[in-house]
Amino acid sequence: MNEFIVTGGPFMWPLLACSVLIIAISIERSWFLQTRLVTPKGLSQQIVNLVNKDLLTDKQKEEISNLSSLGFLLISCIKYKDLQRDNLESKIEEKAIEVKYVLERNLNMLGTIATISPLLGLLGTVVGMITAFTGLTETSGANPDLLAAGISQALITTAFGLLIAVPGLVLHKFFEQKVTFLLITLQKKVSNFIDVINK
Repeated sequence: MNEFIVTGGPFMWPLLACSVLIIAISIERSWFLQTRLVTPKGLSQQIVNLVNKDLLTDKQKEEISNLSSLGFLLISCIKYKDLQRDNLESKIEEKAIEVKYVLERNLNMLGTIATISPLLGLLGTVVGMITAFTGLTETSGANPDLLAAGISQALITTAFGLLIAVPGLVLHKFFEQKVTFLLITLQKKVSNFIDVINK
C-alpha cells in the first residue's frame, strides 16, 4: 500500500485525506442519524402524560429538549401551546429549520469531498503525464517502457480519486434520504402532538 501511494505521487496525500474524512463523516452521521436518537419511541406519550398530570418541570423540559430532535420540537410546542394553531405551527416551522440544520451537519462537506476527489485524481494524472512526456524530450530517443511506466503511474491518482468518489457520493445520497425520512417522521409526530395539546 505504501508503495502504491508513493508511486502515485504527491497528489495521493490529499486524496488519502479525503478518504479519511469520508470515513469519519460517515461514521459520525451513521451514529447521530439513528432513528432512536432523533425520534425516540413513546416520547410524545410520555410528555403528554407529564403535561396532563402537571408534572413537567423546567428541568425536565431542558433535559427532554436536549435528548433528541423530537424532544426539542415537542418542548417548543408546549412553550407556544397557547398560541393559535397557525401561529403555533409557524413557530414550530422555525424550530424545525434548526433541527434540519443539525441533521444535515457535515453532509455538504461529504458531498464536496466526493465531488473534488476525482478532480484531484485527474489533476495528479495530468501532472504525471506532463512529467512523463517532459522526460521524453530530455532524452535522446523515445523509450516505450519508460513512457508506459510514467503513464501507468500518472493514472493511479485518477483511479484512486474515483475509488474515493463513488462510495462518497453513494453515502451522501444515502444520508440525504435518511435526513428526509427523519424530517417527515418528525413532522408527523409533532403534528399529532399539536392535535393533542392545542385543542
